[in-house]
Amino acid sequence: MKKIVGIALCLFFAITLQAQKKKASPKVKPLKVEEIGKVVFGIHAGLSLTGLLYEASERDIDSIKYTTSVKPAYQITCDYFVSNKITIGFFSSIQPFRVDISHWEFDTINPKHIDDLQAKMKRIYVGGKFLYHFKNTTKVDIYSGIRVGALFWNNKLPSTDPQFINTFNDEFPMFNRPSIGIIPIGFRVKFTPQIAANFEINASSPHLFSFGGTYTLD
Repeated sequence: MKKIVGIALCLFFAITLQAQKKKASPKVKPLKVEEIGKVVFGIHAGLSLTGLLYEASERDIDSIKYTTSVKPAYQITCDYFVSNKITIGFFSSIQPFRVDISHWEFDTINPKHIDDLQAKMKRIYVGGKFLYHFKNTTKVDIYSGIRVGALFWNNKLPSTDPQFINTFNDEFPMFNRPSIGIIPIGFRVKFTPQIAANFEINASSPHLFSFGGTYTLD
């Protein structure tokens, strides 16, 4: 019995000392960083609303039969810290689309058709952006911002016949246009002062949200 009491007392004192040590060790908050003049390069991939709509496209009727395939929107970015709170930069994005045509009839006056061919499209977006950084420490960078740019399509269609192009454009509307997008929230999770993982939500083109990596150049 004495041995048991002795062991219990030893355990009690050991637990008490350990608890005191934990209380005596205050939590260390991540330090804010000085990034004025630094440049952040990024490579990202994300899903777009247009991509999701095109991916769901499929037609199987007597006159038109096809399936679609869509890749993520791939993007490169470059941001310059004007101050610890503000960056300005540019970005370029490309998203490949493919339509596998089994059968496509066109030209109602002189009926024509194509079979077992592919249409390839690329949606390209180039522009600039402004970011405001709410919190930027050695561990994480949290920001919001806006994007402004131009969106245009580059197409490689299986036929140059105007009637086919018209019917194809009716099926897959593609407009070159200016585009403005809001970035409600974005994060850089830092592994080292140079290397970080990036997640971003965007309320317009070129993507709804994206994942990627960044490298900070002093």
